[in-house]
Amino acid sequence: MNRSIDIKTIEALRSGNHKAFEIIFITYYNKIKTFIFNYIKSEIDAEELAEDIFANIWFNRQSIDTGKSFESFLHTIARNAALNFLKHKYVHDAYVHSLINSECTTPTSEENLIAKELGLLIDDVVEKMPNQRRKIYQLSRKDGLSNEEISTKLNTTKRNVESQLSLALKDIRKVISFFFISII
Repeated sequence: MNRSIDIKTIEALRSGNHKAFEIIFITYYNKIKTFIFNYIKSEIDAEELAEDIFANIWFNRQSIDTGKSFESFLHTIARNAALNFLKHKYVHDAYVHSLINSECTTPTSEENLIAKELGLLIDDVVEKMPNQRRKIYQLSRKDGLSNEEISTKLNTTKRNVESQLSLALKDIRKVISFFFISII
């Protein structure tokens, strides 16, 4: 499908129109996935990054600037996502390499290092979450508030709190899974 998205479709997306989002997703998903794949050379990771990009577009749809090229906007986001992926992969690979080559690591210090690294990764994921999702996660996990208390405090629905918390935990689980798979 090789068609351009017009400004009316972008405006409909901004106002929460699911059909507009579907049109944009169908039009650009394969292009963005291929664009990312050309950077990172991993089909599975390219699919995940492309899906995350479109999920973030939906969550942040109201901040899309209709005065600028939507396609350029998408490519900038995709490039940044690919570069961030490669940067994290490089850091992770360097860390694993240093662990493998380290002769003085005892099991306890290695476990402490892994726990510290994992904690930093989780903090990084939480920091990069959309503002409301981050607030909900922190109120739930750090302050120990119930979903109902959070919904009252943030003046939102309990369903929204549950949904945002579920998405936050999904993001964190994905990072934890990737972390443990990659250190094995």
